[in-house]
Amino acid sequence: MTNIEQALNRPNAWLADEVDIIVVGAGHAGCEAALATARLGCRTILFGMNLDVLANLPCNPNIGGTAKGQLVREIDALGGEMGKLADRTMIQFRMLNTSRGPAVLSPRAQIDRRRYQEAMKHVVENQPRLLLRQGEIVDILVESEDGKLRVVGVQTKTGAVYLGRAVIAATGTYMEGRIIIGERQYDGGPDNLFPSIGLAESLRRLGLPLQRFKTGTPVRVNAHSIDFDQLERQDGDKRIVPFSFSNEDGVDLKSDEQRPCYVTWTSLETGRIIRENLHRSPLYSGVIEGIGPRYCPSVEDKFVKFPDKERHQVFFEPMGWDTEELYLQGMSTSMPEDVQVRMVRSLPGCEHAVIQRSAYAIEYDCLDPTCLKPSLETRAVSGLFGAGQINGSSGYEEAAAQGLIAGINAVRLLRGQEAVIIDRSQGYIGVLIDDLVTKGTREPYRMMTSLAEYRLLLRQDNADARLTPIGREVGLIDDERWAVFVARQSRIKAEIDRFHKTRVKPGKQVNDLLMQKGSSPLKRGCSLAELIKRPELNYAVLAPLDPARPALCESEQFAVEVELKYEGYIRLEAERMAGFRKMEKKMLPPDLDYMAIRGLRIEAQQKLQHIQPISVGQASRISGVSPADISVLLIYLQTLDKKTIGGGERNDG
Repeated sequence: MTNIEQALNRPNAWLADEVDIIVVGAGHAGCEAALATARLGCRTILFGMNLDVLANLPCNPNIGGTAKGQLVREIDALGGEMGKLADRTMIQFRMLNTSRGPAVLSPRAQIDRRRYQEAMKHVVENQPRLLLRQGEIVDILVESEDGKLRVVGVQTKTGAVYLGRAVIAATGTYMEGRIIIGERQYDGGPDNLFPSIGLAESLRRLGLPLQRFKTGTPVRVNAHSIDFDQLERQDGDKRIVPFSFSNEDGVDLKSDEQRPCYVTWTSLETGRIIRENLHRSPLYSGVIEGIGPRYCPSVEDKFVKFPDKERHQVFFEPMGWDTEELYLQGMSTSMPEDVQVRMVRSLPGCEHAVIQRSAYAIEYDCLDPTCLKPSLETRAVSGLFGAGQINGSSGYEEAAAQGLIAGINAVRLLRGQEAVIIDRSQGYIGVLIDDLVTKGTREPYRMMTSLAEYRLLLRQDNADARLTPIGREVGLIDDERWAVFVARQSRIKAEIDRFHKTRVKPGKQVNDLLMQKGSSPLKRGCSLAELIKRPELNYAVLAPLDPARPALCESEQFAVEVELKYEGYIRLEAERMAGFRKMEKKMLPPDLDYMAIRGLRIEAQQKLQHIQPISVGQASRISGVSPADISVLLIYLQTLDKKTIGGGERNDG
C-alpha cells in the first residue's frame, strides 16, 4: 500500500485537490514562496493555520534593520513582495548606520502590523494560480522511487489529502509550539494562536533531524498609560528611502507624518526586581529547554550575562496608525506576569503603565539545516523544501528571503532546471543560506553585516545591480521593470564615466568652493572622479563646478558617489571575490564517497559525507574541514575524469 493509500484509508480522509506545489505555513517565508511559484506558472496552494494572521509580525512591528534591510532590498531585486508592502504600510523610516559608511547602511521601517497583513493577504488572494486555504498540515506524504523518497502531497488535521509534486515547509515557530510565562506553560503558537501538532513527528519519520529552539516577544502596553515627557523621542528620517526599487519616485508616507518611537533605559529598580525573581524565571529554573537567540536575549538574561552594566535600552515602538498598543523592545521576558508588571513600572515614564499583552517565550521544533541542499531542498526527500524559521533562522526578513529562493527552486526542480544558488559574493541571501546549510546553527540564526565577507560590494543601494538580472532570468522581473532597471544602470554607468572624463581646472570659483567646504584648493587640474574621493566632498557639493551634469534621482546620485569614492576598495574586494568564485566553480560529484578518500582526516570525512557540499568552496567552509583537507580533496579531484565531475562549472545565474 502506498503512502497516499494509507492516508486515504484514515478516518474521515478524502482526496481534496491536486496542484503543482504545496506551501505549508502562511508567514513571511510561505507567502514569498507561494507568490513566486504561482508567478512562475505553477498551480500552488498555500496553507495557513489562521488566515487572519497571514504574514504576521508577532515579535516586533518593523521590517529591515542592520543587514536585514539589505535582505529586503535583495528580495525586491529578485522580484519578491516584502519590500513593496513595507513601502505601502510603513509608519516611520530610518536609515541605520549613517555614520559608519555605505557598506553597512541599512534601511529600517516601523510597520503598521494589521495593514501589512491585510495587504499581503490581498496580494495572495488576487494572485492567479494561487489558492489560499486555512488548514493545519499534520503529515507529509511520500513515495519511494528507486530507493529514494519523493514527496507526493500532504494531509490536513481534518483528513483532507492534497497531492503535489513539491512541498515547501515554512512552519515558523508553530511546530510543537509551547508558550511559557513564568511557572505557566501550555501548547500554543505566536500571539496565542494554535500550535502545529503532528507535523514534526511526520518529518522525524522521514529521517529529518530536528532541534528545539526558543524565541520570545516583549510586553505590549497602552500608550495612554505612558508619560512620554520622561522618554527620549526618536523621529524618522526626513528622507525616506523606499525598500522597493519600483518605488524610486517615493512612498506615500511624508516625513512630517511619521509616527515617533521613544527610547528609555532600565532603572536600578528594574535590575533589583529581576535579580530577586531569577528563581521564578523559566530560563534559570530549567523549564525552558530550547536554545534562544544570542543577539536578542531576554531582559533577565542581559542582567545575568552583563552584570557590569547597570542599565539596558528599551524602545517604545508603535504597532500602527489605528492602535494605541506599543511594543517595549528590549523587554522580552518569560518572567511571571506579576513580575512583568513590576519590571515595566520600574521604567522611567512607565510608573502607571497598563500592559495589554504579557511577554512570553515560545519553544518550537525546527530542522537542523545541514540536512538541506543549497537549493533548500532536503537531501532525504526529493521535492521537499524548507524555508524560514523551520531552517533554524530568526527574523521576518531571513524567512522571506528563504521562502523566495525555495519557491524559485521548487519550480525549477519540477521543470528539470538547474537550481538558483545565490553565492556569498552575490548577496546577503547567499551568506544566509550558505551559513545555514553548510555550518548549521545551534541557536536561532540572525543575519548580520559582519557575516558578509564582501559587504562593501553587497550594499543596500546596489542590490538591483547584483540580483535583478537573476530575477529576470528566473522569470520574476517583467518587461516594464526590466526596462526601468536597464535605463537606471545605464544612467549610473554613464555618469561614472563622465566623472572620470570631466576635468576641473584651478580657479577662483573652484578654490573658493573647496575652501568653503574645508578642502584644500587645486594647484593643478583634476577629474571630478578625483575630487569626489575627498572625504569632505560629495556629489551634491560639486554641483556648482559641474553645470553639465544630467538629472539623476537621489538614489542614482548616491550610487554614483559610492562607486567613485570607494573605487579602489571596491577593486580590491572584486579581486578577492574572483578567487572565491574560482573555488565555488570547482564542482563536486553529488555521489562522492568521502569515506573512501585517503588522506582526509576522519572528522573531515564525516562532515563532508554528511553535508555533501556542491563545490570545493562550500566544502572549505564546513566546520571541521581544514585547509589541508581541501588540498587532499583538490588532488583527489584531479585524478577523476572530467566527465565524472559532472560538467565542471556552475552557472552563477
